[in-house]
Amino acid sequence: MLKEFSLEGRTAIVTGAGRGIGRAIASTLAEAGADIVAASRTPAELNETAREVQKQGRKCIPVPTDITNADQLKKLVETSLSHFGKIDILVNNAGVGSMKMTIPVPGAEKMRIAKILPDLNEPLTDEEWNLIWNTNVKAGYELTRLVVPHMIERGTGKIVNIVSTAAIKYTALQGIYPATKAAIVAITRGLANELARFNITVNAIGPGGVLTSMLDKIYSNEEISKTYLRSVPMRRFGEPREVGLLALYLASDASSYMTGQTLYLDGGYTVS
Repeated sequence: MLKEFSLEGRTAIVTGAGRGIGRAIASTLAEAGADIVAASRTPAELNETAREVQKQGRKCIPVPTDITNADQLKKLVETSLSHFGKIDILVNNAGVGSMKMTIPVPGAEKMRIAKILPDLNEPLTDEEWNLIWNTNVKAGYELTRLVVPHMIERGTGKIVNIVSTAAIKYTALQGIYPATKAAIVAITRGLANELARFNITVNAIGPGGVLTSMLDKIYSNEEISKTYLRSVPMRRFGEPREVGLLALYLASDASSYMTGQTLYLDGGYTVS
């Protein structure tokens, strides 16, 4: 391995690490030499991620965490520091989607996807709005605020935020989800500017259609899958490991002169 890509001796917190993209990121960073603090709501899934990391000879501390709970975020950081003594990398990956119209509109029930999502035209409740915003935006920002003082003290750090192509290319049925991802892109740029002088880089990855359980309900439908892929120049879905490899680049010294950027990993979807 090129030395610039090695994470030997480093510690990474990865949220949403129980499955899908989060698990792939945790596994890939471990493969490059990092020890992992894996956070998500589901202990059973976290334990599976821990076993995958440990098979690669790295340590993994699973920390069941509701990232919308401030006390649990503090516990996550405290646990990381007590086990490893430092936090070199933070990957804010945890998020939730929205499969409802932003505002109900006449005729939505006739859309092809209505067969899969019969509730798509129901109003987004205040509770749903708050859950999506607090999970996708506020939680990652609050966790970053807890980790950054430690990184500043050490004079180094890597922060990677996982967003989505929805931040710049909207499709129907995503409700406020694109707004949350666009907000993270803006936060990424702002933090990058503020933290650069402390040798802390802040970048983001915007995956396109990646085959995970989060999207399986939609893309398992052949008609919808074919419709989406017609807008992807590479005519295929992404794999979680491909996101993990890009996260490795942004978490390693190989990207030491890159900050404030959002890299879209989407098979060309955002330029089609």
